Amino acid sequence: MRALRLLALVLTLVTTAALPLSPARADASGVSAVVGFDCTDSRLQLILENRTTATKTFTITWQGRTGSPWTRTVASGGNALLYWTVPAGTPYTLRTVTDGFDTTRSGTAGCGLAAGAPQLNSTALLRTSTTITGLNGPGGPYDGTARSVRIPGMAVTGNGTIVAVADARVDGSYDLGGGTNNIQIAMLRSTDNGLTWQPPRVIHHPATTSEGAGDPSVLVDRTTGAVYVFYTYSPRPGISFWSAASGSNAAGDPASLHIQYVKSTDHGLTWSAPVELNPSVKAPSWRQLFASSGHGIQTSTGRLVQPIVYRDAAGTSHAANIYSDDHGQTWQRGSSASGNVNESKAVERNTGAVTQNMRHNSVRARHLATSTDGGRTFGAVTASPVLTDPLCNADETSYLTPAQRGANGAPVRTATALYSGNAHPTARNDLTVRLSTDDGATWPSRALIKPGAAGYSTMAVLANGQVGVLYEIGDTGGIVFARFTLDWLRTA
Repeated sequence: MRALRLLALVLTLVTTAALPLSPARADASGVSAVVGFDCTDSRLQLILENRTTATKTFTITWQGRTGSPWTRTVASGGNALLYWTVPAGTPYTLRTVTDGFDTTRSGTAGCGLAAGAPQLNSTALLRTSTTITGLNGPGGPYDGTARSVRIPGMAVTGNGTIVAVADARVDGSYDLGGGTNNIQIAMLRSTDNGLTWQPPRVIHHPATTSEGAGDPSVLVDRTTGAVYVFYTYSPRPGISFWSAASGSNAAGDPASLHIQYVKSTDHGLTWSAPVELNPSVKAPSWRQLFASSGHGIQTSTGRLVQPIVYRDAAGTSHAANIYSDDHGQTWQRGSSASGNVNESKAVERNTGAVTQNMRHNSVRARHLATSTDGGRTFGAVTASPVLTDPLCNADETSYLTPAQRGANGAPVRTATALYSGNAHPTARNDLTVRLSTDDGATWPSRALIKPGAAGYSTMAVLANGQVGVLYEIGDTGGIVFARFTLDWLRTA
């Protein structure tokens, strides 16, 4: 018990280049101190952030705690994470003071986001030590681990079940087509808004371990209740996004990546056989293509939209969408949203327009293009002056619960949107969530939820109105689920 009362080591102290202050914050001083709880390792966390142009020295006091007070000096644009290993139910009062800033956070350590508990929780869902049921091996199915777990995807079904998916990169951290190409799709489900999770299991693997299936994306048809997990299939080692063109869109083309999906009609309990889409969505002239990971959307018209990436005949990469107007019976490809870009997310605005939020290949800012025909064709592309991007997949999504549906069963429209991505301008660090209430024109509320290393992320609005963020920590750091309330984000 004595060990539980001792201050744990400071986990990280990250310094970044100075970043501009947000135009409106709960604390106008430009610094923040938010409390979270790591449900997996039972750690109370204090996240300090300094978005001013001057170095700040913070003093943190926990009256009666061994080692209190503590000081941390944080450079301009930097952050620091302190944590204490404590059992759930431990009361805390943390006072944080620096120039022009004095705040006290009190409550009881624990998970669940109940009143008085930290309003930011995190749970490690997959690690390289996590046993995954149903992996495919040379001798058939087995339960084992993957050397790398990456590429999160997530959505919430009509009854509130969270479906979270990721690459189980069995033999190493390579992308599809690299190494042995042994990549399989693992899934976890939660039926209590992310408080507990069922063990991970494989929901799709190719026939052999030299074939790969990865980059999963979850899309829910609110009208029918069907859940789709799109993924990219590589038929053999060496067939990657950078492979040469085959000039074919045949279903069995052995020289091309393929977009496929599996489907569930029971909230992720069981899944269909794979459905091949290349004949209908791949132009034969494209060199390669893949499904953009994370999630797709259903628009207010009922259209299903899944972002993709393709390389044209000249080798330039493009973001685009495939879409269905008949609840997944048939799929078509749309036009390029922009060139020299990569993974993207589609989001419907309150006007009915669809914005593509894209990762650029070289410019370190999110790129945006708008469609007035449901994500099929797009106007001019612009770089966001606010949303930084260290060349990493991120997410923008509408704030809508599964129950917010129109007469046709499809989601309604809203001007409230959420964004998750790296605040660090040049490294996959400092995962930050932002809130907009004006269709993404401004992002006045923001909060740092993961200082230090954090890569791809995706979000979902839970049935109870809380927000879930699923993110990766490098090739081997794991897949983590964090959740928070909208009120917490507004005041963080």
